[in-house]
Amino acid sequence: MIFATLLAQKHKVLLIDMDTQASVTSYFFMTIEKRNIDLKTINIYEVLRNNVGIHDSIINIGSNLDLIPSYLSLHKFNKEAITFKEIKLQKQLQNLELDYDYIIIDTNPSLDYTLTNALVVSNYIIVPMTAEKWAVESLELLSFSIDDLAIEIPVFIIITRFKKNNTHKELFNLLKEDKNFLGLVSEREDLNKKIAKNDIFNLGKDYILEYESILNNFLKRISMSS
Repeated sequence: MIFATLLAQKHKVLLIDMDTQASVTSYFFMTIEKRNIDLKTINIYEVLRNNVGIHDSIINIGSNLDLIPSYLSLHKFNKEAITFKEIKLQKQLQNLELDYDYIIIDTNPSLDYTLTNALVVSNYIIVPMTAEKWAVESLELLSFSIDDLAIEIPVFIIITRFKKNNTHKELFNLLKEDKNFLGLVSEREDLNKKIAKNDIFNLGKDYILEYESILNNFLKRISMSS
């Protein structure tokens, strides 16, 4: 959501929350509540199930930033028997008439059908990961899933919540050698508190500048490859 906030300074952005924990939706909950939106009926799960049109699910969050929210009901999607389950989001996005410069899909780290739907429609993937061994292993699982879908998507990596201890430094030295490594964001207690309290980000803070540097690096990489 920080990348979406930064991009929305100059571009039209649609943020789709496909995380079953609905953390992005939770962050914007006060704005959603002011819009008198019933999240039980207006959410990405209802879009995937064709119960609501994609245009009717879009909530304006701020200047240049729209959101399709998630809801706890999304967890049912993985258990339901649905034909062409892997391409439900793709079919809905084909009906999207509004023009966006960027569409960002926030997913959970689980290798499930919500992630598959996001992968099928994505041009690029950015994986935020902590500098822990299990996170590196999960990256390998993601690569396996992409190969299994027989699609080619560049996967970019950023390190978040970086601490200057030996373990984090060791894994940072390993990951920074990857050609698609974009940078790192240091552990910031004030950022954690902002997110926990759903406070507005201060775009002048040093942690935001770290995200901005990573975003600019990413945009430069994709512009060179296009």
